[in-house]
Amino acid sequence: MKIGISTFGGDGGKSGISQYIIQLMREFARQPGPDTFEVIGYREERDLFVPQSPAMLHLPFESNLHSPLRNVFWHQVSLPGLARRQKFDALFLPAGNRRLPITAPCPTVGTVHDFSSIHVPGKYDKARMIYILKVLPFLVRRLTHVLTVSESSKKDIVEYARVPENKVTVTPLAANPGVYFPRDPAEALAMLSPNCKVRPPYILYTSRLEHPGKNHARLIGAFAELKRKDKIPHQLVLAGSDWDRAAEVHLAAEQSGFAADILFTGFVSTQDLPLLMQAADVFVFPSLYEGFGLPILEAMACGTPVACSSISSMPEVAGDAGILFDPYDEGSIAAAIRSIITQSDLRKRIAARGLERSKLFSWSATAARTLEVLRSVAR
Repeated sequence: MKIGISTFGGDGGKSGISQYIIQLMREFARQPGPDTFEVIGYREERDLFVPQSPAMLHLPFESNLHSPLRNVFWHQVSLPGLARRQKFDALFLPAGNRRLPITAPCPTVGTVHDFSSIHVPGKYDKARMIYILKVLPFLVRRLTHVLTVSESSKKDIVEYARVPENKVTVTPLAANPGVYFPRDPAEALAMLSPNCKVRPPYILYTSRLEHPGKNHARLIGAFAELKRKDKIPHQLVLAGSDWDRAAEVHLAAEQSGFAADILFTGFVSTQDLPLLMQAADVFVFPSLYEGFGLPILEAMACGTPVACSSISSMPEVAGDAGILFDPYDEGSIAAAIRSIITQSDLRKRIAARGLERSKLFSWSATAARTLEVLRSVAR
């Protein structure tokens, strides 16, 4: 079977969707059998998304397709012709939230990670919201089969995009055990790049700085409460690149009264990210909506105790291995962090549960289920 895969929409390795694509490509390359994969993407992203394997072929395109409008147009006009010429048995679109064709000459499978914009008002600009609210549901319904990453997202796809339930399959994400694993905090700190400049003890949140969806402002408010009332010695480390309305997050930090204890690291490399998690006292994830919430699982795999939002998919991921809080309530966020910082027995118990829970998810299982769907639609 010949499978075409579009890696457009992957953010060049700087997003959760990128990591999803990278891990699936690695697993596909390891699969035994006669399947071949033709990976469609930017020439400069070959090493990122295309593993060295006889089963993998790269179909490179130049950087002029980086323009979102041009890229969306290419998926409608040029991709169907490419699929026809290459005689794909199936076409896989792992960034289905962002790039989907209206038609194709072969069966299509797309991964729709979430419909976060319907849950978080003001998440995107007007033009992008028109695409997400008006165009995307129509394109999703045109797919032969839809993959998604959680039961929460599946519910949205069925109810909002009006896709029949039997056409949607959940394939959960996973932490990479070769990258995310327990390490002595002092050792992790010693290995961190000097650019990170963290000061232990610290509370960590890893996410691009996107307001209001990633909820940094309320976390900053909760942190300020802990500094004022509990006099905690901790630093708040916010690891991630500036994104939409990031200036409002920086302003919240400046006005908190504790700006000196809030560190913005900017983009963190894949080498440093697990080290940051391994050395953190608490990993907190206050997002207002997630299709999955992979950093929760990655922190658990590092043996770091987790506190996270009690909405959308995040309770699915955390299970009984994390402290849940109301992300709209700064007091609730502060209470969850406080419980982990101040109760050593709880901290150890949550960390141990998280480590065990992280082992229930694997990329090999996700890839096998994905291939099963691709083979099924091709038949």
